[in-house]
Amino acid sequence: MNGFWQELGKWVVATHLGLIVGSLVMLVLLSGMLRQRRNPAGSAAWLVFMLAIPYLGVPLYLFIGTRKLRRLVTRKRAIFSGRITDDEGLTPLQRLLVALGAPAPNLASEFSVHADATAAQAALFVLLDTAQTSIDVEVFILGDDAIGERFIDQLAACAARGVRVRLLLDGVGSFALRRKHLQRVIEAGGRVTWFVPVLHVPLRGRTNLRNHRKLVVVDGRRVWSGGRNIASEYLQPETESQWVDFSYSLAGPVVADFRAVFEADWEFASGEATSGPESRPEAAEEKRGLHPVQLVPSGPDMLEDVLPNVIGELIAGARERVILVTPYFVPSEMLQQLLCIAARRGTRIDIVLPQRSNHRIADFVRNRFLRELYTAGVHIHVLPKAMLHAKVLCVDLHSALVGSANFDQRSLYLNFELMTLLSAREDVEAVSQWVETLMARTQPWTEGRHGAVRETLEGLLTITTFQL
Repeated sequence: MNGFWQELGKWVVATHLGLIVGSLVMLVLLSGMLRQRRNPAGSAAWLVFMLAIPYLGVPLYLFIGTRKLRRLVTRKRAIFSGRITDDEGLTPLQRLLVALGAPAPNLASEFSVHADATAAQAALFVLLDTAQTSIDVEVFILGDDAIGERFIDQLAACAARGVRVRLLLDGVGSFALRRKHLQRVIEAGGRVTWFVPVLHVPLRGRTNLRNHRKLVVVDGRRVWSGGRNIASEYLQPETESQWVDFSYSLAGPVVADFRAVFEADWEFASGEATSGPESRPEAAEEKRGLHPVQLVPSGPDMLEDVLPNVIGELIAGARERVILVTPYFVPSEMLQQLLCIAARRGTRIDIVLPQRSNHRIADFVRNRFLRELYTAGVHIHVLPKAMLHAKVLCVDLHSALVGSANFDQRSLYLNFELMTLLSAREDVEAVSQWVETLMARTQPWTEGRHGAVRETLEGLLTITTFQL
């Protein structure tokens, strides 16, 4: 009997100590969450998960819960700091971006919107054909299909004729690509690196922090970028039911900022120290470019949450019209309320979405946000039949934000994203014209049936699917 009480006493002491240690660990983790200024719903989801299943939740949080990568943050701050000595002449929006860690405004001597997939594909392969010294590619998905094969062949041919080729692929986005296809590039002298592979050393990054950026930089002089991945669904000729996307080409001094982003990402993924972007004197005609452009990188490599802040500033400052094009609509509470307020004060808000996207959970969840916006007076349009993958925000014909980021909480807070802020009237008008052409193909969104069960499920999926 004495042995029983002794064992029970040991169990009680061990349990008590376990609770104390567990509570201290939870306090430390909660402190870390607050320090990262995580979305409150995301923090709540992690907290419930760790309390309900601590033996799974705590290790998982330690493995993938961190949103910012300190080493990359330091690298990006070193790259972009010191680009300007004062902010005189900057608009409030440009000043905000610089304060958030983005590069200062720069100039593009040329900016052109790709009218459709055919034009985007032609621009991409013509650009590769003109390469003389270097090709730097950073993309989320490189397709294991005809377009992907052609692209790999082109890179191998360029590497074989002495062009320095570097290809940076996301470990999850391009997971299905068979590695043997890349061997042609490597054998020709090119380099291929994976950004946080699915199986990796934990200190080399977090598996849930994906590189969603898309850019091709040739000779440090020209850029092909936007929302398109390099695969057939993004680049084959568009039909009524084909994917619709947005991409662009540009040239000029601003290309140095794209190169700086690539160099930092390449260094992080490959572990190689880079010398940084090559500097070169700009030709006089380039310096006379009349296209002010500001690069907007966002994600775990930036100290602040750049995208939610800049999008919020654009919406809050809109007076006449806001047009938002996105494949997935799962906004933060702040951005949702800013859209409602803007609509209620008389600003016309147009949101353009695919009627049915390639992610059914996103389609299911978005309705809880669309119902509230519809009630506030927002005009919601859906593109029937085709998958809409473009990411565009136009405000009052004075600003356009284009690039890789979806209007969902994964892109806004977790992914490595790359957007471009345009403020030259001719550039903004070119983007707006593309959007108006798209809107002519849309039809009004209609509210479906919903009830308490559906609304509860929408809320749960919003927290668990888009914020963890």
